[in-house]
Amino acid sequence: MAVKTKLSGVLAVPGDKSISHRALIFSALSQGTNKVYQLSPAEDCMSSMRCLTSLGLKFTKIEDEGKSNGLSWQVISPGLDGLKAPRETLDAGNSGTTIRLLSGLLAGRSFESRFDGDESLRGRPMARVLDHLKAMGAEISFETHAGRAPFILKGKKLTGQHFELKVASAQVETALLLAGLQAEGQTSVKLPTLARDHTLRMFKHIGVPFSRSTDSTTTVERLQKPVGEFEIHVPGDISSAAFFMVAAACLEDSDITLQSVGVSPGRTLVIDVLRRMGSDLTVLNEREVCGEKIADIRIIGGKRLKGTTISGEEIAQGVDEIPILALAGAVCDGVFTVRGASELRHKESDRLALITKNFSSAGCDIEEFEDGFTMTGKSSIPGGSYWATALDHRLAMAGQVASLVFEKALELEETASAGISYPHFTTDLNSLL
Repeated sequence: MAVKTKLSGVLAVPGDKSISHRALIFSALSQGTNKVYQLSPAEDCMSSMRCLTSLGLKFTKIEDEGKSNGLSWQVISPGLDGLKAPRETLDAGNSGTTIRLLSGLLAGRSFESRFDGDESLRGRPMARVLDHLKAMGAEISFETHAGRAPFILKGKKLTGQHFELKVASAQVETALLLAGLQAEGQTSVKLPTLARDHTLRMFKHIGVPFSRSTDSTTTVERLQKPVGEFEIHVPGDISSAAFFMVAAACLEDSDITLQSVGVSPGRTLVIDVLRRMGSDLTVLNEREVCGEKIADIRIIGGKRLKGTTISGEEIAQGVDEIPILALAGAVCDGVFTVRGASELRHKESDRLALITKNFSSAGCDIEEFEDGFTMTGKSSIPGGSYWATALDHRLAMAGQVASLVFEKALELEETASAGISYPHFTTDLNSLL
């Protein structure tokens, strides 16, 4: 394995993006003042905050003497019944979580909302959320392309339904549960496989009633009163930590510790895969904060990784980590395969196509499938090639790490898109070199 450098040191990655979205949006279920500590600085989360401001919530930074890098917020909410009709378009930017969860939240409100986003978001499918909301009684009209933003959602009196999802999507599940909290009767959502369960953990923490059966069906009823005021301490984002984990595993003599990372079930794909591949990875100091499991993660580099297969049943536990896990596959001893990941074609870019193109250009032996790819690992990858990102933050960050692992640095299309999820990624990566 070619080694250009190594990573060493201790790092606290930013707050979890998925949990941060929920802490902001679920504040609309309460009436009063909530506090969110260590909120993700991702531009996606700022999109949620701006949309919620248009609906009547108020956000002010908490001065905590630098303990959370200025990323803690006080949220004053009027409650569901106090939400106001937005005067302007709810612009979700690049955030699929924002547009999908807010659609569920507003489906039961008695006003009209126009949703839109950037060019990338306009290309992502919304029908799998909106068709279900229409079945509950909401009215949706599309302006240009059916099933895509921009669209107008008119809230109505909703009727609870039972949904069996074909794809284990935490975003779709959460949107339907938010609508169900405003519907007559029961609303239940069944997932086909394990997915991230931040919504249920936060529901339990803030006092939203729900039931969960053994077949992964979650049921809610109409919320009878606003939930009480709450505090959320957001753990470190494992999807962000994954880039450093894979980098350290691939670079000989690396030794890093990532502090206070969220490791709740449904989010540990990168840990499970790196362990299967034989990396020296240790989970330390496990504890629970605000219903979420967190731990410190230590990774020591130097071992040649072994090939493995990531199956469709696992994808929902770490779909965003596939671009960086592909790098581990590129330098493994054996064959690395990903299947059942067609969801990756509908992210900020067609990630499967770009993973195949970028790794092939760098000198990897990779074959693309409709739902994944397979590659035969090599002891060293030439690199020095062009790395396309299509303004996709995960690919921009993966390219920066690949430049450290490959023989020659890559010519990256851009790196600014990393700000969508991790504004200071480059700075943090350089701090560990």
